[in-house]
Amino acid sequence: MLKVKKKVLLTGISGYIGNHCAVELLKNGYSVRGSLRSLSKSENVINAIKKEIDPKDNLEFCELDLLSDNGWDSAMQGCDYVLHVASPFIMFEPKDENEYVRPAVDGTMRALNSAKKAGVKRVVITSSMVSMLGDADKSIKVDSNSWTNVKCKKCICICKK
Repeated sequence: MLKVKKKVLLTGISGYIGNHCAVELLKNGYSVRGSLRSLSKSENVINAIKKEIDPKDNLEFCELDLLSDNGWDSAMQGCDYVLHVASPFIMFEPKDENEYVRPAVDGTMRALNSAKKAGVKRVVITSSMVSMLGDADKSIKVDSNSWTNVKCKKCICICKK
């Protein structure tokens, strides 16, 4: 009997975290459908992944945007799991925090709603490392041991809607 590979939709595959996640998923025998804002980035992603592992026929791409409903439902089709790591990354502090927050929240809701419709078994959501910074003292070193203060009243939780 032929063993069917589990497929993971990995949003934000072209980002630093997304790229590392793709490599680990492929190394562990998963098939990966990576989302990109533009499919023109697919060659760069493939070349980066090939430095670690040959994706063979286990890597495909779809075009998704955190700010658009287009493509989310079809991207989920055939996927067992979703690893949602896409998040906006802005190099400057916006005048309105919603320039940053809205795409993150709306994109996460799109991922969750489409995953539910498609019958995805599990969704894992990461946050931007920026969530650890907030109004924090800039002298604090942020590294792999850092965590968000979940009791902070300024934090946004989409679960409480």
